[in-house]
Amino acid sequence: MEFSFAKRLDGVSESATLRLNALVQELKAKGEPVVNLTAGESDLAPFAEAKNAAIDAVNKNQSKYPPVPGILELRKLVADKTNLEQPGVFQTRPWATENVIVTHGAKQAIYNAMMALLNSGDEVLIFSPYWLSYPEMVKLAGGVPRIIQINLESGFKVSPQQLANAINAKTRLVIFNSPSNPTGVVYTIDEYQALGHVLKSSSYKNNIWILSDEIYDQMVFTQAGFCSFLKACPEFKDQTITVNGMSKCAAMTGWRVGWSVAPKSLTQAMNTIQGQSTSGVNVLAQWASIAVLKLPQSAFRGVCEIYTKRCRFGLEILSKASKLKLRPPEGAFYFFVGFSEYLKEDSIEFSEKLLQKARIAVVPGTPFGEKYYVRLSFATDDSSLQKGLEGFVGYLNTL
Repeated sequence: MEFSFAKRLDGVSESATLRLNALVQELKAKGEPVVNLTAGESDLAPFAEAKNAAIDAVNKNQSKYPPVPGILELRKLVADKTNLEQPGVFQTRPWATENVIVTHGAKQAIYNAMMALLNSGDEVLIFSPYWLSYPEMVKLAGGVPRIIQINLESGFKVSPQQLANAINAKTRLVIFNSPSNPTGVVYTIDEYQALGHVLKSSSYKNNIWILSDEIYDQMVFTQAGFCSFLKACPEFKDQTITVNGMSKCAAMTGWRVGWSVAPKSLTQAMNTIQGQSTSGVNVLAQWASIAVLKLPQSAFRGVCEIYTKRCRFGLEILSKASKLKLRPPEGAFYFFVGFSEYLKEDSIEFSEKLLQKARIAVVPGTPFGEKYYVRLSFATDDSSLQKGLEGFVGYLNTL
């Protein structure tokens, strides 16, 4: 018997990252040795403070339903963290607990925002290469993903002119992701200010919201460091949703704690959506997150240093494949590499052959908007990283 399903699912794709990772697990279950460079998940352990806080919460029976937007103490810590990263906002109208919702990972924060903002036909500007879930979530929310193609020659960064050309009467939301998944690019304060000037100058500025996905904020390898969108453009406070979480900076992917920081009216709307869908986030994970957010900034520097070292190590290996197209990442923990000088085939087909012949798993770039690129994660132990990248280079050099 065949069943029909909701029209909203038409054209929505499953996550390629999760699908490839599932294939890897199947091979491993059969005893096949596979080097997995697919998942955006750290091999590092969560902070001891997180684990101890969760255990302590269990022992204290702090496991009842939490408030839908999150435990008050956690929301205050999130507001405080965000204010520190957005000094212009902090000096004028700082964020408070009423502006914060704790979500089931940063992904739900983004989805909540889209569900609250988008009507049928509203356009969302997404810069390609992009995190593969952005356009799919836009479709689910009834909007239209408007893909703006950027390339290696432009440093995988959108220019002010490209942004100006893309904005129209239907533009409702613009997504910035820095540090970027998959490219690793990091926008500077000057670059953000130039883009902000375009937004301010637009005839449609009062209709446009900005979503700044800052989940990799603690993983920046440049001297300039991380720049929040609202640090560069605090005048957009009333039109910006800042999204972040514990998954990347604290190696707490499975704990599923993210958040949004946004104007009060939008936060109330998103709270209504969350209250009728998932309600509050796992309360034990919230207590663990409170413990982590109380740690000094120096605690996170060690994590960044590990990824900085792995990035340099990986770049040395990849340089032995001289025809690869690669912009050294400035943040996050991915290499986004182009293989078109070796062969012309879609990255999905390329990734499947690489897995079958070399037992190396990577994520195809096609769902990210680049059909001749693949994403390789260096969020894995040094031994696996070396073996995987050397095998990848060796495979290319046989083509």
